[in-house]
Amino acid sequence: MKRARTIRVRRHPGLLPLALVAALWELAPRCGLVDPTLLPPLSRVLAAGLALLGSGALVRHLAASLWRVTLGYGLAVLVALPAGIAIGLSSALERSVNPVLQLLRPISPPAWVPLAILWFGIGDAPAVFIIFVGTVLALVVGLATAARSLDGQQVESAFTQGASRSQAIRWIVVPNLGPAVFGQLRVGLALAWMCVVAAEMVAVRSGLGYLLMEARNLFQTERVLLVMLVIGSLGLGFDLLLRALERKALEWRDGTTVEGMFR
Repeated sequence: MKRARTIRVRRHPGLLPLALVAALWELAPRCGLVDPTLLPPLSRVLAAGLALLGSGALVRHLAASLWRVTLGYGLAVLVALPAGIAIGLSSALERSVNPVLQLLRPISPPAWVPLAILWFGIGDAPAVFIIFVGTVLALVVGLATAARSLDGQQVESAFTQGASRSQAIRWIVVPNLGPAVFGQLRVGLALAWMCVVAAEMVAVRSGLGYLLMEARNLFQTERVLLVMLVIGSLGLGFDLLLRALERKALEWRDGTTVEGMFR
């Protein structure tokens, strides 16, 4: 039994830090190290979550946020993938659009909230717009940088052997960009969740961001922490999903990276 537990911990080393954080969270307010009004024990937060789940409110708000993230992030990926790769492969195109990208990129997603409300009113549309804008620019810049850093000798060798431009992109550029694409998708998904929370705080009347602000206004610290915990758990879950998809899609790269060489 002890050996089985040891193997399980070795396979999932992240479980130990999570357990330590959970224990500290539970014990610190109970031992008087922090004010339990400002930081309730984890058990109280989970109890509030069960009550909110039983009322159906948590599921309703969670579904609204998932829908907005899926739509906004999906649109951003559809635009950013071809645009970022094209910009990275074409120096002329990069020089043309770079001023626009650098002009828009420093504008934080919450800065778009007033304009989104003026354009779309209150509802799903402004939230989806903010997610899209806050995600697509980061994805385009990241993918363009990755495409620009590709080994040009491989593409040149393909051209020398008679490959067309489309064939070189299909067989050289796209496979070599795979790791960078998945890395950017993970970054973009985290940004999408940050954007949806910011948008839902002011632009809609549902979602996890709205639930967070409502709990803050009512000074329901347990619910505030619960929503934060749900958002973090969703981010972790989707990141693990993308990592699993990456391993599946890039199985052909086994043994070609330094991952695991410095354990």
